Amino acid sequence: MGHKRRSHTLKTSPSLDTHRQTDDEGSLKHRICMVSDFFYPNMGGVESHIYQLSQCLIEKGHKVVIVTHAYGDRRGIRYLTNGLKVYYLPLQVMYNQSTATTCFHSLPLLRCVFVREGITIVHAHSSFSAMAHDALFHAKTMGLNTVFTDHSLFGFADLSSVLTNKLLTVSLCDTNHIVCVSYTSKENTVLRATLDPEIVSVIPNAVDPTDFTPDPCCRDNSKITIVVISRLVYRKGIDLLSGIIPELCGKYPDLCFLIGGEGPKRIVLEEVREKYQLHDRVRLLGALDHKDVRDVLVQGHIFLNTSLTEAFCMAIVEGASCGLQVVSTRVGGIPEVLPNELMTLCEPTVRSICDGLETVIAGIRTGNVASPAAIHRKVRTLYTWRNVAERTEKVYIRACKEPVLSLSDRLNRLQNHCGAVAGSIFSFTAVLDFLFLLFLQWLRPDHLIDVAVDASGPHSLGQSFSKKKSKMANPTLSSVP
Repeated sequence: MGHKRRSHTLKTSPSLDTHRQTDDEGSLKHRICMVSDFFYPNMGGVESHIYQLSQCLIEKGHKVVIVTHAYGDRRGIRYLTNGLKVYYLPLQVMYNQSTATTCFHSLPLLRCVFVREGITIVHAHSSFSAMAHDALFHAKTMGLNTVFTDHSLFGFADLSSVLTNKLLTVSLCDTNHIVCVSYTSKENTVLRATLDPEIVSVIPNAVDPTDFTPDPCCRDNSKITIVVISRLVYRKGIDLLSGIIPELCGKYPDLCFLIGGEGPKRIVLEEVREKYQLHDRVRLLGALDHKDVRDVLVQGHIFLNTSLTEAFCMAIVEGASCGLQVVSTRVGGIPEVLPNELMTLCEPTVRSICDGLETVIAGIRTGNVASPAAIHRKVRTLYTWRNVAERTEKVYIRACKEPVLSLSDRLNRLQNHCGAVAGSIFSFTAVLDFLFLLFLQWLRPDHLIDVAVDASGPHSLGQSFSKKKSKMANPTLSSVP
């Protein structure tokens, strides 16, 4: 533990090695542990990404388990579709669904999961997740390969960004590979964590086009409806929205707003609605279940996104997939998400967004916009989860080829990469983590930890049943001459 894993090789001819390597890469099945504080029943882009990617990786024959913290009464082990196992660990939530961390308290639980499930790759998600950083730290101590996906953009000036960026530098300096959801996000992460761009890949999010199909019959064509589905927080530009609503409602008597989502900025929208007496034209739907999002989207003509910062906005892809005209702020990685003909980009100001919306409204009234079916046909080929899974597989293959640093090499990397003060602090933490791991291995050796029955992957119960059924259907396969 904490050292490079030994590789046992046989001397063979170069040509044979080449063929074997190619075959092994194509048939190699990984045992992957997705770790994040953010997962169902919480709703959001990170949660959806983890679930959909896991399902596609299981479909490709890999074993996948997910580790997150307990949500209320949802604790212990739960099983989702296709044998996707989720561990809801009893860890204390500190702020905004992120767990409190001392780095050490999570090691006994995470070690137990990694050993029980025979994990070979730990894939952590989100810079905001303390559990993700803990899992990366412990996985390296245990000699496991690590991958991290960053879903967010951060600044460089305020105190919270400085502290978060330093933590990210420590977490990623010896991580095997990093994934970002847009090229803007990649540039941001490389600068924040001072990384080599060669170990950072760009793999976008996706949507399931069958879940977001247009239905023009659900629209009320006697008025124009603008749909907003977002967390009602400052980062999502709700203050901009509060300025847009009265200005456009004053100009267009047949304009309505349909707003889904919850958050501390809801009170701002309620005040605007009360002040301008717009109760019949501005509907606040509150928090929405994911299954209800499509039913709300198809009621609208325009999807509006007012985010002030965004690495990759899945909501605008969902809106476009439902056939809506998309109007969005030009921030972060949003310009990369959809082609120009499917999206109107504006500066993050009330005046610019109003101008963009008025242009689209005029196009709708004159019929000078693409039909919902035509928009859906274009969007459904742009982003698919199966494509995301194929690209993530290649990242796993590359990560597995990278050596896991020994403790001494890891300490040198922390000292050289993270600065004198932070490097020394986290080097000391890494030594303590290693000693704590040795103590846990002495207290309860790995071979005494029960091995879990695989619910997914090549050795799962479902696969075994399929093989037995196949042999029963073809008796000659089981006969020995």
